[in-house]
Parts: sequence; C-alpha cells; structure tokens
Amino acid sequence: MARRDKRVRKATESGLIVGRIVMNRKGYGFVESPEGDIYVPAKHTYGAMNGDTVGVRAHANRGRPGRAGVVAKVLERANETLVGRFERHGRVGVVVPSDARIRNDVFVDAAHTADANNGDIVVVRMTAYPTRHTAAQGVIEEVLGPEDTPGIGIEIIIREHGLRTGFPEDAQSEAEGIALDIKSALAEPGREDIRDWFTVTIDPVDARDFDDAISIERVDGRVRLGVHIADVSHYVPWDSAIDSEARRRATSVYLVDRVLPMLPEELSNGICSLNPAEDRLSFSAVMDLSNDADIESYRLFPSVMRSDRRFDYGQVQRMLDGEEPFPDAESERLLREFARVAEAIGKRRVARGGLDFETVEAKVRLDEDGKPLEVVIRERTQATNMIEEAMILANEVVAGHMTRAKAPMVYRIHEDPDPEALAQIALVLKEFDYPIKDVHGASPQTFQRIIKFAHTRPEKRLINSLLLRAMERARYTNYLAPHFGLASDAYCHFTSPIRRYPDLLVHRLLRAQLFGKLKEEQIASMAEELEWLAEHSSDMEREAEAAENESVRMKLCELMAEHIGEEFEGLITGVHSFGLFVQLENTAEGLIHVESMADDYYRLDAERFMLFGEEHGKIYRLGESVKVRILDVSVGEGRIEFELA
Repeated sequence: MARRDKRVRKATESGLIVGRIVMNRKGYGFVESPEGDIYVPAKHTYGAMNGDTVGVRAHANRGRPGRAGVVAKVLERANETLVGRFERHGRVGVVVPSDARIRNDVFVDAAHTADANNGDIVVVRMTAYPTRHTAAQGVIEEVLGPEDTPGIGIEIIIREHGLRTGFPEDAQSEAEGIALDIKSALAEPGREDIRDWFTVTIDPVDARDFDDAISIERVDGRVRLGVHIADVSHYVPWDSAIDSEARRRATSVYLVDRVLPMLPEELSNGICSLNPAEDRLSFSAVMDLSNDADIESYRLFPSVMRSDRRFDYGQVQRMLDGEEPFPDAESERLLREFARVAEAIGKRRVARGGLDFETVEAKVRLDEDGKPLEVVIRERTQATNMIEEAMILANEVVAGHMTRAKAPMVYRIHEDPDPEALAQIALVLKEFDYPIKDVHGASPQTFQRIIKFAHTRPEKRLINSLLLRAMERARYTNYLAPHFGLASDAYCHFTSPIRRYPDLLVHRLLRAQLFGKLKEEQIASMAEELEWLAEHSSDMEREAEAAENESVRMKLCELMAEHIGEEFEGLITGVHSFGLFVQLENTAEGLIHVESMADDYYRLDAERFMLFGEEHGKIYRLGESVKVRILDVSVGEGRIEFELA
C-alpha cells in the first residue's frame, strides 16, 4: 500500500493525472480521476489494461468534448491473472482474454501450457505485462475445460472478478471446531436471555441463512420493536483465520446459480443462522417507539434468542392481504403490528427526504443443470418494506449511538449526486414534461417527488433507473458524513454480519464501546485499520455486484437465445447515434443497431433523446414502447441484438 502511494505521489508531482482506466471493447478508454474523466485513444493506452491505475498526461481534446490524454505510466496493475481461450500455434500458445475490454493476447511458452488443449478456457498468470514494444506473457495455472462445458460461463465470471471459492484449511478447521455454548455465553457481562420473546424471521423464500429477526410488543403505551442480529463477532475474533478470510472477501456474492459465502457454511448456514426453534447468540437493538414511530429510547445489548417462526416475504404478504391464514394468533399480532409500525417508520423517513426507488429484481430460475427456465420479477412489497424499514432504523440507531459516544466506527455514507449526471436527468424530465425540471442541487425531497410523479406512468422503471444512475455510489468510510439517499445524518451497516464484513466490524466496535473495552489491544489494533478496511469493503462490494449482474445477464442471454426470431414488447432505455437500447419486461436488454433501421436515415437529437428519420419523420424516443424481434444473441459477450418488428 505504501509503495503504491509513493508511486502515485511521484506521478502527481511530475504533473500526471492519476486514475483508474476503464477500457472499451473497441480499444479506447477513459481514466476516472478526481479531475474528471479523461479520454485515451487506443493508440495511446501504451500497454495499460482495464482496471489499471495509470498516470495520464492530459491535453485539450479537439475531436470530442472534455479532455484527452496519453498514458505515461502504469502505476498499479489490476489483473494478476486473466481468463481466456487457449490457442496453440506451433511451440507457442496464445490466450485470448474472454473479457473483450482486454485486447492484449497473452503469449505462453509450450513448457507452461499445463496440458491445455486448443479451445480450452484457461486461467493464465501474468509474468510480463504488455508495453509499447512487447507483448504480454504468462503461464497457465488452471484449465477450466472446453468453452462449451456446462456452467463454464459462471466459472469465467468468478475468475475474472477474482472471487474466492473454497476456504483455506486453517479457516475451515476453525469453523468446524466452533460449538454453541449457551451457558458460557450467558455468563458474559451484559448478555441477556430473550428466548421467551416471540421472534420471527422474514426472508426471501430461497434464503439459506437468516441473520435478522424481529420482535414487537406493547409496553406502557409504546411499541417496543426489537431487531435481533446474528452475533457473528462472538465466534469470529479479529485476526483469526476465519476473520482473515472474511476480510479478504468482504462480502458474500450471490451469483445466479450459487452463493459464495463470506463465512464457512458451518457459521453462515449453521451456528450463526437464526434458524427457527434453535438457540442462537444475537446482538439486539431494542427501540421504544411512539405511535407515530418517533424513537423515545433504545437499548443495545448482546443476547440469546430463539426464533419462533420462519416466514418468507410471499407468505407474509399473502397473510396481510387475507389470501392465506396466519399460523397462530401470536404471529398475526406481531405481523399486523409490525406492518403498522413499519409504515409509520417509512412515513417519517420519506417526510425527511428518504428515497424509495421503485426497482425490480430479475431472478432467473434454473434447472438442476443450470439451464435457465424462466425469469421471476421480484418487486418491492409491503412485506419487503417492513423488513427494510426495521433494518434502516436499527442501523441509524447504532450509527447515532457510536457518533454520540465519539467511538471509532465504520459508517455507510452516500454523497450528493454528480452535477453532470443531474444535468442529463433535467433534460430527460423536460422531454417527458415533468412538473419538476430543475434538479441541480436538489434535495432528497425533490427526487422523492419525481419518483412519486413517475409512479403511474409507463416510463416509471426508466425514470427510477436514470435517477439511480445519477447517484453517487454509497460506500464505507471511517468518518461520519450524511447518507443522501436515506436523508440520514448518521448511518451504518449493523444488520448483516453473516454476509458483510463492515457489519462484523461494527458489532466488534459497538460491543467494545458498550463495555468500555475500546482501548484493549485487539480493538485498538483493529481501529487503526478501519480506513483501508472501509475502502477495501467498498471495492469488493462493487466487484461482487458486477459479478452478480454479469451472471444474471449471462443467463438472460441463454434464455433469450432460445427465442431468436420471436417478437417481444420493450421499452427504449437508451438513445444513441448508433441505435436504440431496449429493455424487455423480463429486464433483458439489447440493441437495435441503426443500420437495421432501413426504412429511413436516422439522426440523433441528443438534447431530446430521440432518433428521427430525415425522409419520413419517424421518431423513436427514450421511454417509448416498441415491438422488437430477436436477431442474435452472444452469451459469452452478454449481448442481445434486436430489430424493430
């Protein structure tokens, strides 16, 4: 880390602009820097590969808006290994990267091909990176198999994103040796026995681990809402073998066909999971609320709990809607009261400007061989909102508590939207004739009004998506700053320590603060590392999200490849000089290339987000519904081509 910082400092002192280069499939790239994006033509990348940290010498750009530049130095390489197709050429092998953004073939000596056959998908470790005058070189360290092997696409995604699969022997051994000891746990200072509290878990129907549970009761005219979280920190001390591996992963990764857990299954699906009718160690945030959900008092403490019921979102929604009976009177009492309280919590959050984006999640259902069968669209419901509101409230209570205590902490922050992105949103809102057109410097309340106005309109999903893209990414930090999307002054992640490393850090820090142990050697050592741990966790979260999205897109492409020639209704989600991006109802997105629009010569009106035909005047606008026919699908590239039907 220090060596990297030194290289960055020297590059900056020599007048270079430092940033991460993001390559395009066509060979050019953009360097993301604090001074804005800098365009780098393909001939001036000089051996830089996608994701590398580079120093750029920038200059005015005549051919396009903004600045252009030349890569002067590669400061840090992003790719120690690459995945690609092996091709044998005499005594020399060549690996052609499967990531189209990496255009440098890697040459492999015949002695280092690991018995790869022509056409195999392999993992190659880089031994020499490309320069202006020399090619990339490497050695093959893993052969995944022929490119038509079932499931190999997901294996490629796992390797391309550097995701970890199996656990090291020492971490696995530690996990297998952990046992539940309720008697010893209850002897710990401050831990309370709440096994007689009626608690339930509410999760997706296919959830395998349960890290949060809910309790609700009426006490002295107030509502006592309990959010009980799996006490992972009890089993995973700082710098243990399990902790070191969890730290590297930083998050569980939910690919379309599997989960790569942050913790070994003995913990994530076993001793830490709040399974029904089993004693479990937990960390409780218990909040006394007024009838309109104002927090009047709270308590934070380690606990021992026993979940009484395991519900899924669909069940809860059907019960609340009267489509399915409640299993017992106690469950009905809790769920009805929880629904009422969550609605009140949500109203308070929205009133202060918290955003409620109307998003959908595409769940691709697979058969036992990994073949996609159908797409199930998951939308937000009253049941999902109930859990979301409770978790947000608990996270805010913990963040506020640690802020007031002036204790070391890992926060979740969300900065104000990018002004340039807001300018684009303003143009879209003007084109759609929304009553709110000026969003420059807008408050969260303004965004909420836009979302509300879009609610009943056909372009609802598009507007929500555009607003989300305009937002900065939420991230972890070791300092306090507001969360724009939640309109929260202090926010953290406390509620999912089974699958997120920052939550595990928060549990340790909170426990130490509550019991006066912040200065103990282990906690003090951990507190010194919070800055890089927060940055690393943010990076790994982005990597996981990218891999998850790619895996879904791959299976969507596999599914749509079975429907070439068929027609579908879709929504125009992007308008460019080269064509129209269209999203189908199942969230699959593809391109209508302008060359296939042979009935006219179409030009781009960038300010009005439309293509218009010069001769016949036909117009295609952003947000418009169109009927398309599937022309071609490339599963490997995640690409779907449409034509107008």
